[in-house]
Amino acid sequence: MRARIVGVAVIIGALAGGVSGQGGKAWSVPRLADGRPDLQGIWANNGVTPLERPKQFGLRATMTDAELADLKARAQKLIDGGDAFFGEELFAAALEGKAKFSSSDTQTGNYDQSWLSDRVWDNRTSLIVDPPDGRIPPLVPAALERTAAARTARQSRGPADRAQDMGVGTRCISYGTPNLFAGYQSYFEVVQGPDVVAMRSEMIHDTRIFPIAAGPHVSPVIRQYVGDSRARWDGDTLVVDTTNLVNGAFRNSTETLRLTEKLRRVADDTLEYYVTIDDPATWSRPWTLMIPLKKTGEGMFEYACHEGNYGLRAILSGARAQEQAGR
Repeated sequence: MRARIVGVAVIIGALAGGVSGQGGKAWSVPRLADGRPDLQGIWANNGVTPLERPKQFGLRATMTDAELADLKARAQKLIDGGDAFFGEELFAAALEGKAKFSSSDTQTGNYDQSWLSDRVWDNRTSLIVDPPDGRIPPLVPAALERTAAARTARQSRGPADRAQDMGVGTRCISYGTPNLFAGYQSYFEVVQGPDVVAMRSEMIHDTRIFPIAAGPHVSPVIRQYVGDSRARWDGDTLVVDTTNLVNGAFRNSTETLRLTEKLRRVADDTLEYYVTIDDPATWSRPWTLMIPLKKTGEGMFEYACHEGNYGLRAILSGARAQEQAGR
């Protein structure tokens, strides 16, 4: 792990019209030899914007510059306190006006902020761009029943009775598809070939392969944590359709989950990453988010996490020790 320094401001889509904003010089999409946009590089998701819009913003998709400056100032005071902020914690704590913050990481002695990347701010109030309220749509009745059944099942077991009780992230199998976690090893490398694009994540080193014009998806009986993807170009936007994901691959979704992802380069240092999540067995309607990925100019480190490593054994043996002490 390491601290990485990235830009402080993200201007969403402002460059899509072809103006760089640097002295008024025209900007054009860099292209490969085959004429396709060059999406290659290592891109970081270090944004601080929450997935869902906090309810106090209502239908407001953006904050004013003054609101943003005030929020950043409050966040800086919390950062100076030392504890580490993961995911959306920094935005939420600053918005709530907290004077002190205690990290959610309570099991390992706590990271401090120096272990983590600098966070990137913009005026947006949510990553979700559709629905207009910036909120995840309601669950359908079947999904509510699955959630209640899972909660009941957990009540009859300890937190670590067996390895299979642990999440796939804790077991070092996958951090989910799509991986939306920001600010902690949230780096992605994009590599292109004539008929394929690959996207490799630093976290648990998944590599997703996006073949272009490759025909139909594989049989639905074949399920993968990263799904089965097919890609196509829509002008300068790469559109990826992903199916065949395992049950629960993303937020308690089902095997009917379908992802539509779009990658569009809008500046030398910015790749807009859109994700539409569609699972009628889980949510009442599809929903879409957009993450601005920033080019780092850095390499990616090995993420030394694999299924069955000593961390998982330690969790299970620690749980047994706690049980023995309780008896």
